[in-house]
Amino acid sequence: MLDKFSWSELCAVLQENVDALIADLNRANEKISHLEYICKNKSDTMRELQQTQEDTFNKVAEQIKAQESCWQKQKKELEFQYSELLLEVQRRAQKFQEIAEKNSEKLNRIETSHEQLVRENSHFKTTLSRTQREQTCLLAACALMAGALCPLYSRSCALSTQRDFLQERVNSLELFKLEIRTLAQALSAVDEKKQEEAKTKKKTFKGLVRVFRKGVIAILAANRLKLLGQSCAFLFTWMESCKEGIGMLVCTGEPKDKRQFPKHQREQLRCLQALAWLTSSDLLGTVISSMTELQEVISKTDPNSRICGHLLIGAAKNSFAKLMDKLSSAMASIPLHSSRSITYVEKDSLVQRLARGLHKVNTLALKYGLCSHIPIMKSTAALQKQIFGFTQRLHAAEVERRSLRLEVTEYKRTVHEMKKELDKSQSLQTQLNEFKHSVSQRWPCDTFLSISSVTLIV
Repeated sequence: MLDKFSWSELCAVLQENVDALIADLNRANEKISHLEYICKNKSDTMRELQQTQEDTFNKVAEQIKAQESCWQKQKKELEFQYSELLLEVQRRAQKFQEIAEKNSEKLNRIETSHEQLVRENSHFKTTLSRTQREQTCLLAACALMAGALCPLYSRSCALSTQRDFLQERVNSLELFKLEIRTLAQALSAVDEKKQEEAKTKKKTFKGLVRVFRKGVIAILAANRLKLLGQSCAFLFTWMESCKEGIGMLVCTGEPKDKRQFPKHQREQLRCLQALAWLTSSDLLGTVISSMTELQEVISKTDPNSRICGHLLIGAAKNSFAKLMDKLSSAMASIPLHSSRSITYVEKDSLVQRLARGLHKVNTLALKYGLCSHIPIMKSTAALQKQIFGFTQRLHAAEVERRSLRLEVTEYKRTVHEMKKELDKSQSLQTQLNEFKHSVSQRWPCDTFLSISSVTLIV
């Protein structure tokens, strides 16, 4: 490659390079001198800095020694505090360990209780489904019983009003009969001798009859009250506020497990019977078993289908029939109206004896003619006779009244004529008095007396 250049070119190039190197060397020397100056200054400053640094290091060492002594004290204090804290932490750790053990025991108990609650929850779910089914059955039974009870109650109210009306009519009829009897007795002509003879006997007879009747009423009332207290099975009597006098008797059924109680605990027995009837499992089973068919039909009923409606009504009818049959069998042992349907068929019963005694008393009364109760037909016949006699007497009185009326008219005429004559005489008397008064004023009294005497003589 050097063969391509000439020697002069190479020398020129070398000269240029040497000049450049010399210039670079001079610049480098200048830089070195400058750097030496700078280094000298820096060495001076370094010595000063070293001196100041040594001074500061000495001060810092003294401060560090003082700080180390302080730190040693703090270290001892901190070690003491840390030892106390460590002991406290150990105590707390032991305490927390005990708490953790207790919590683990509680957790075990909670797990066992959770398992028990899960079992109870499943049991409650089954009981809830059963109670819901029982509730639907009871609701259906209550709906059917309410639908049957309300019309019966309205009919009983109507019958009660009709009974009151008929009772009023019967009372008015009895009052009318009593008035007819009293009127017939008042108008009938009874012999005075029979009345006087009957008065003495009637007093003793009435006293005996009243005593006999009082004894009969007292004995019958005592027996009926005793039997009513023994066979009483009602809870209460409900009466509607807007309809006074119309009540409904609410009774209980007789429980199967009836226990014997002494006489002084009859009220407790009644309370226990009511409680047993209101919480009877047999009654609940009866209602649920009667409503099973209806519940099955209700669960399958489509409200838009007519056939389902007929099936629902038929199932309700069958369920209600079953319920009423079972309830009637459950309530059959309770005599609801035992106090009114008592019949004594024994020969020596108290009612038979009293009836025979009353029959004897009535025969004696008829024998002496002391019939206190006259039949209404006899009273009406006697009243008709009396009314017929009254009409005859009234006709005769009417004829007599007409004749008397004619006589009265004649008397009135004569009285009228006599009144006219009396008026004339009174007018003449007044004229005479006026004449006398006028004469007495005109003439003296002596002349008037003489004239009057003359006139009298004449």
